[in-house]
Amino acid sequence: MQARTAEYPLSDNTDLRFAAVLTNRAQDAKRKTDRTRNRLLASLAKHLADGIDRRELKVASVTAAAEVAHGTFYRYFDDIRAATDVLIEDFALFLRAMLSTQRGGEPGSRERVRGTSLVYARLFADNAALMKCLFDMGSESTAFARSYQELNRSWYERTAMAIARHKTENGEASTPEEALPVAYALGGMVDEFLTQIHLRKEPALAHFADDPEAVADFLTDLWLKGAYGTVSPS
Repeated sequence: MQARTAEYPLSDNTDLRFAAVLTNRAQDAKRKTDRTRNRLLASLAKHLADGIDRRELKVASVTAAAEVAHGTFYRYFDDIRAATDVLIEDFALFLRAMLSTQRGGEPGSRERVRGTSLVYARLFADNAALMKCLFDMGSESTAFARSYQELNRSWYERTAMAIARHKTENGEASTPEEALPVAYALGGMVDEFLTQIHLRKEPALAHFADDPEAVADFLTDLWLKGAYGTVSPS
């Protein structure tokens, strides 16, 4: 998976729905082929966001919503599964680009952890159906799944390095190898918590559903306690 996404300026009003991102890409594209491809992917993303199972997607519905001739679809994708693979791969790269570029503060600081948590909470809430597809497809035995796992592994390794470096700088000897299981555990905790809120619709967590700021505060405290044993790392 090669990064193809650009840096996205983020504000409280930024539309993080990936279908909207793809629609904007289509509008901004200079080449007709890029416009058409992104319109098709945007239509596919909207269908998934509307609750259509990825196994029930139909080319005819996608092309109709994109206002593209049925046969045009096959100039870009072999079939609906291939198009879905491309969509979810692009979405995964978009997630990583957003999480990598929208961060302030020093590595390991509360500001950095909360900033990343808030971006991820907003992205998950605005793209819950695509997150479900990403998790489902990432667990399959496919080339996409292997690429996604490699992307995740790289992210966890960088996170482990940041945790170890911050600990060492503050007088607690640590290595990336020691911090790696912590990074995996904390990352899994975040994904499961957001899954309970937005995919399983757990009633006990309903008050978090429309409050990404509260989600970010809660997850930041848990992350910092898990990584450093304190909610206010120096």
